Amino acid sequence: MIEKEFERKLIIGENDYITLLQDFNKNFIREDILQINYYYDTPDYNIFHSDETVRVRQINDSLKLQYKYNKNYSGDIRISNEYSEKISELPQAIIINGIKVNNIGFMVTERINFKLMDCIISLDKNYYLGMVDYEIEVETTNEINLPDILQKLNFKVDSQGKYSRYIEKLLKQEYKYELQK
Repeated sequence: MIEKEFERKLIIGENDYITLLQDFNKNFIREDILQINYYYDTPDYNIFHSDETVRVRQINDSLKLQYKYNKNYSGDIRISNEYSEKISELPQAIIINGIKVNNIGFMVTERINFKLMDCIISLDKNYYLGMVDYEIEVETTNEINLPDILQKLNFKVDSQGKYSRYIEKLLKQEYKYELQK
């Protein structure tokens, strides 16, 4: 299945995360999700350099292969196509568009979703490569319904995604390792 996705996202500090969580808990029904994103790329990171993402997302016992591509930006809104399909087991390698990509690692996310109109507001606590970060994400399948909630909360929007942050940290670790040799 292919969907078009519209999202705004922002890296926030731990204190902002706690404050938003307290505020949203007072006003919205929450859904807690533990998800693991397993990332795939070529040895020279062609997927990353093409501004695409190949991942398998695990929630409970369910696995879903997801491929994000054709990412575009309209101001602070990231628009992308997302192909997804359920799979039965976690692969070590995947062939995507004729290119073999291998599992290069994972990120664990404690996600708390809140529904607002046609949107999902997610507060994420992410664990990867020895670090923790926090993020707020507002997502919908209809750009017209994507509220400016981040700007109303006085946050400057930053659309760097989880995969980009993961790769940047991974590359820094690889570079540090090379320097130590």
